Amino acid sequence: MDKLLDGLNRAQRLAVTSPSLALQVLAPPGSGKTKTLTARVSYLIAERGLKPWNIVVCTFTVKAAREMKERIKDLVGDGLEKKLILGTFHSVARRFLVSYGNLIGIEKNFGIADMSDSRAIITRIIKRQGFSIEPGSAGARISSLKAKSISAEQYGSTRKAAEQEFSIVYAEYEEALRTSNLLDYDDLLLRCALLLRQHPKCVSNIEAVLIDEFQDTNSVQFELMCLFSQFKKNVTIVGDPDQSIYGWRNAEIKNLERMEKRFPDTDVIHLEENYRSAGAILQSAQQIIEQDESRPSKALKPTFGIGDRPVLRKLPTADAEAKWLVSEIRRTQALSADLLKPNDFAILLRSAAVSRHIESALGNSGIPYRMVGGTKFFDRLEVKMVLDYLRVINQPDHNDALLRIINVPTRGVGDVTVKGLIDEAERKGSTLWKVVLNAVQGKARSDTKLSNQALKGLTDLVNLVLTGQKKITGTGDQQASPFDLVEYLIKKLELSKFLQKKYPDDYETRWANIEELKAQTADLTAAMAQGEEFVEEEILPSIEGLEQRLINANEDALTLFLANIALSSEVQRKQDEDPDETEQYVTISTIHAAKGLEWPVVFIPACYEGSIPHSRADDIDEERRLLYVGMTRAQALLYLSCPNKNSQSGETALSHFLTQRGIETFFETQGPKLYDDAVVELARTLRRDKPALKQLIEARSTYETPEDTHWPVDGTFPKSENARWDQGREIEFKEGIYANKRRRTDTEQQSGPTVPVAGFMPASKVTMQNPAGFSTASMSIPPKTMTAASRMQELNSAQEQARLRDIDARKAPVKKNKAAEGSANIMSFFGKPKSATTTSQSLELTRTSSVLETHAPAKLPASMPRHVSNPLNDISNLSSSRPSSYPQHSIIPSANPAQVSNFKLRTTPLTTKPVSAKSSDNAPTASKPYTFLSSPPPPEPPSSPPEEDKVGNGGVGGGMKETFQPATTFHATSVAQVGNRVGTARRLGMGRSFKPWSARGGRGG
Repeated sequence: MDKLLDGLNRAQRLAVTSPSLALQVLAPPGSGKTKTLTARVSYLIAERGLKPWNIVVCTFTVKAAREMKERIKDLVGDGLEKKLILGTFHSVARRFLVSYGNLIGIEKNFGIADMSDSRAIITRIIKRQGFSIEPGSAGARISSLKAKSISAEQYGSTRKAAEQEFSIVYAEYEEALRTSNLLDYDDLLLRCALLLRQHPKCVSNIEAVLIDEFQDTNSVQFELMCLFSQFKKNVTIVGDPDQSIYGWRNAEIKNLERMEKRFPDTDVIHLEENYRSAGAILQSAQQIIEQDESRPSKALKPTFGIGDRPVLRKLPTADAEAKWLVSEIRRTQALSADLLKPNDFAILLRSAAVSRHIESALGNSGIPYRMVGGTKFFDRLEVKMVLDYLRVINQPDHNDALLRIINVPTRGVGDVTVKGLIDEAERKGSTLWKVVLNAVQGKARSDTKLSNQALKGLTDLVNLVLTGQKKITGTGDQQASPFDLVEYLIKKLELSKFLQKKYPDDYETRWANIEELKAQTADLTAAMAQGEEFVEEEILPSIEGLEQRLINANEDALTLFLANIALSSEVQRKQDEDPDETEQYVTISTIHAAKGLEWPVVFIPACYEGSIPHSRADDIDEERRLLYVGMTRAQALLYLSCPNKNSQSGETALSHFLTQRGIETFFETQGPKLYDDAVVELARTLRRDKPALKQLIEARSTYETPEDTHWPVDGTFPKSENARWDQGREIEFKEGIYANKRRRTDTEQQSGPTVPVAGFMPASKVTMQNPAGFSTASMSIPPKTMTAASRMQELNSAQEQARLRDIDARKAPVKKNKAAEGSANIMSFFGKPKSATTTSQSLELTRTSSVLETHAPAKLPASMPRHVSNPLNDISNLSSSRPSSYPQHSIIPSANPAQVSNFKLRTTPLTTKPVSAKSSDNAPTASKPYTFLSSPPPPEPPSSPPEEDKVGNGGVGGGMKETFQPATTFHATSVAQVGNRVGTARRLGMGRSFKPWSARGGRGG
């Protein structure tokens, strides 16, 4: 008893020892549900006295079944785990059909049609009938109908005229399976349910039923659970409605509610403690899943520290996203002093279609990766060819297996001949094998014309198959094992020469797959030598008064081998080596295929509308659960990312799952800094030895970019990338107003801004319209394209000229004039060089100009004194001699505060034409028009200038957050230094803006 409960928390112990006959254990990600379920099975055997052969345990994957069997073996021992009726739903159903299928007319040696068989049958029917239905969608529809227990006859009786084509395809598909003595995956469940309904005695011995991943069951699987438990009503299920992501595969999330109605005394136990992920990851995932208000509320408690917050990163394009992802893999590996290996990284995709850029970036960087859910081992061409020969030897009526090998390797049977033979078989209601056999043996004349070469090739094939069948049915030493048959086929087909000739580029890889197949069959042969022990896991317990078909270890070995292959979702290869010495790969997987797995670091790219949630998704709640499942695969670090442009260069919008109010507080905008304490916490979460402090210091000092700062956080390109991508031109999307604006050279960045456009500009881009009488047309001529060297040369020259002018200005005598006394406007700063006093005043003005955008009143009333009517004109009031009692940012010391609070400065840009005296009663007639705007441009196009009421807040628009920057960080260049550069664009200094570097996209002075 202590051994069974050792290491379980309170909720897990309650679930294991619960006396309830009907029990639901709701287990969120990483809560130890497999451990709890296996302990429950062991408890029923050890403490309740149930017989293992009377317990049914159903899982959804072969891997889960094997893992559970190993854990039960450790808990109860004595080989009892082999006596359990344990496996996937399909494998358990097959065992009942093998033993009792004759009661409903199913032959003992029935075959299983895999996905390729089903698709081939459907495709052939559609081509023969000349229908326009797509084979893939027809197959999915047939599977969906079968999952709802709707047969071809039932559907045909209620069909509409518009669906007549599909009804014919469904009916002929079923007939093709029957003729070939095949059952598809759905048929295994349907026929088993039919058997148990008509002959319930087959399960009269079942004492307990346990179901894993119950939220993924469909209607037929729910019915099977009820049929298995119809005598004792003892059912335990483990599941999580938040992880129901297989609705497209007909999974029914409502089965949890249906169970409570079918079993009224159902008890529910919640497992809440998470043993997988850091606290910050769980918090963010919880925020996502709780957007579904219809789900039952339940807690998710971390058992680790908070860790680093997940990252939600914006990138400019899908290609940039892939490159950033690769850089983060390299950076985290380096800064953790190799605490993280390539096997610790997973890239989880909503759809495999978005993997192109990621695979390319990984390949170009030399990082090895593997695709989960790619071509399975038994689906590889050379492996499938050998297996198809085995299928035909074991069951020659398997039409599609025979079609695939009839001319492979080439034996002179052309496509026209093959088509004629299969059409003839369908017309006669026979199988392809019988038509070929009769033609070769001369028992019946074929309607298909056969050339001498074709007849010879068919004769060779028939002899090979018949010889293989004789080897199976032989006696004593003459009886061939599956391994002997594989050896026989490899030799007879001269497989090595065939592969070398047909696939010279990757012959070694394909031949290695054949060697692996031989190893698989060798394992089966070794198991066969154990006689009854080999069959023990296949036979069902005997029931008094019910005859069971017996299984012979020798005669049925090939049948069992092929059935297990058809039902296996993956091949478990042996890895006797030390895990640290095995080859390392970054894993790329769909989120669906990653369910039940975990990695220290997880990336989920392409988090935009149309990707997740997917554009073709019918159930948005399921899409949200899918993101939740992907996020909870991460143990220590989690990255979500969204490119502004997808792989087809289309504009994207961040997934609405990630734009809900308050979500941003749970994410960082850049990758973790991974300082020493963070790496120590990382090691603790992963239960690994922490690296030495010396290693961490050395790793950070030697890595060129220790922080995730190359890509701007607003999703734009870095400056270096801009130059490379657009060769001197850039597209500005940041504010949504500029498009295809020429990238300014470094010289222009020093000398001033480009020609103003309609809209509001940041304070860092103060635009003087039509200065010194120059026409705007002359200013808009783009300069010639310059190299980096020429730009640097021009920049140095401009800086030297400015320095000489500044020296001359300081030597010149100071002359008091009207402008110096405060009556001049801001345009006077761009005439002759001014004195040091004027320079100081200009600097004070430019400092206070940034204050205007936040603190300036909305509009000045008519009663305002003349010296306040335009504060920018009265320079004397802005001098450093103002009373110290005023705040540093005060610009109107003589005004009444009550009056000032109602003032509002003009915030819209003036036209480029000179303003007449009639345009403003308060403005001096001699003043030249100017634009002094410190707000970023709003998202309207240049052709439609924004209205005043769209700006607000004194001109602070664009929706960007303002961040105060101390005055000590302002640019110190005086206006006098640039005063004489008439005829070129000017600016007052990028550094005078209150916006930080990050808010300006990394551009500026």
